[in-house]
Amino acid sequence: MSNDQLNKMIELNKMEIFLKSFTAKWPIYREKIIGKSEQDDNEYNTLIRMMEGEWNKTMPGETFFLKNTSYHLEENYFIPYTKNVSIIKNLRYMPLILHSHQFIEVNYVVKSGESYYIDKHQKLPLENGDVILSPPNFLHTFEANDSNSIIIDMIIRVTTFDTAFLHLLNNNNYLATMFTNALYGSSHGYVLWRTGDNLQLKGQVLRMYDEWNSAEKYSDKMLEIIVTEFFITLMRYYENQVSFSAPYSNNSDERFRILLNYMYSHYQNASLPQMSMTCSYSERQIIRLLKKHTGKSFSALLQDIRMKKALSLLKNPEIPISEIANQVGYSNARYFNRIFKQVFTFTPEEFREKYLERIQDPTFYHIH
Repeated sequence: MSNDQLNKMIELNKMEIFLKSFTAKWPIYREKIIGKSEQDDNEYNTLIRMMEGEWNKTMPGETFFLKNTSYHLEENYFIPYTKNVSIIKNLRYMPLILHSHQFIEVNYVVKSGESYYIDKHQKLPLENGDVILSPPNFLHTFEANDSNSIIIDMIIRVTTFDTAFLHLLNNNNYLATMFTNALYGSSHGYVLWRTGDNLQLKGQVLRMYDEWNSAEKYSDKMLEIIVTEFFITLMRYYENQVSFSAPYSNNSDERFRILLNYMYSHYQNASLPQMSMTCSYSERQIIRLLKKHTGKSFSALLQDIRMKKALSLLKNPEIPISEIANQVGYSNARYFNRIFKQVFTFTPEEFREKYLERIQDPTFYHIH
């Protein structure tokens, strides 16, 4: 890591300058943890109103960066519609608000300073090279009241993870299990790897950060490749050096992943009898495993996979909707349109129009 890179990352951005000033004025918010119980709702709302009031005084005319947020953060708030991953610097001097999110969050500690990972039960001191994976719906926050602390956040979409990173699910290791649980089951705690000064992992994170901030062609695809490379490197060197904050379970996960991978590879014409024959499980076993891990039937899960693929294809305005219907396994475009609207409450054409309007709106994505 060059001194120029380090200095650029250490430099406070406008949100951090605001937060440092705000928490200096009200130092209680550098210590008090909000969000441990439902009784904290009023205090949370009071804090957000105070912050927005101060922001409007110091940044008149600029949108408050936490406007319309809550304890549970949606992926579209952080990830532009055109991408599956975003790479951002964790905000220092942020009040200690326990929150959960829709997405998968992976944090890499470039420089720990005096920083901590906090959940409802403990406050964990962080070290250089720590990698922390927080699954969706898990309450946590960071304490970083040190200008020398640098934590990089990888924000990864859940809604498209299984299409963008399917190959990461096709492995018999706990990381594949965790991702599968995050997508279709439940995860109850964070995962921690202490990687120290592993220059390969650090270099990959810095490449992600540079790629995110570049305007190069195909930067989104390049970013997905580097993220995949990071996870593979993590498993290669640290598969057996991991800490789980909650008991880790792998019951039937390998069989479920076999079935899931089959459905993603054959979603156009998958059928229960063919899947039974190919995967060597009875139809009853398949139904039971899918229901156990997703809560859904074979046909409902297949429809979900087809709809996710359709969403991805609809982002390309050059592909006719009738062709998209055929590509995702529907020979009748009218039937495809009806199913799509039942699932998403709008038609494929309406989604495409909204998507194209959204990516052309310069004010949509304001956390950067």
